[in-house]
Amino acid sequence: MEIIIILAEMYLLLFSIYHIFQGILSVFFSDFAIEFNKKVYGFKPKETEQLKMNLKPWGSLALTMGVIGLIVYFNIETYSLILIGFSLLLFLRISYRMYYHKKIKEYWGVTIYQNIITILIQIIGILLFTILFLNRFHISLI
Repeated sequence: MEIIIILAEMYLLLFSIYHIFQGILSVFFSDFAIEFNKKVYGFKPKETEQLKMNLKPWGSLALTMGVIGLIVYFNIETYSLILIGFSLLLFLRISYRMYYHKKIKEYWGVTIYQNIITILIQIIGILLFTILFLNRFHISLI
């Protein structure tokens, strides 16, 4: 069980760092953020000027999520309830990726394979965040 907790803590740390990185890119380096995300997620936006404007507020949210994640990571005993919110975020992301998979492919050029990989990473996140949350109360799923 200890290895699962370590993996869950690592996922939380990487989740936080990723959101800080994406937030900084999106807010301050929108052109680079678009190119970076093309490579990472395979999306190919048809229009970029409006997207760059949208990246600013979304990036601000991502940056904030990342900072909150680090606060949780370094104070898990105090802030473990926030893991429920992170799980909800991942659940919503999975839901819209599944519901809009055809439009994601059509509008953004994201392949089914790329979409499935992202969904699997997010499912793993929900499981690990849930395990980490329950561990706070000495409840084990395994």
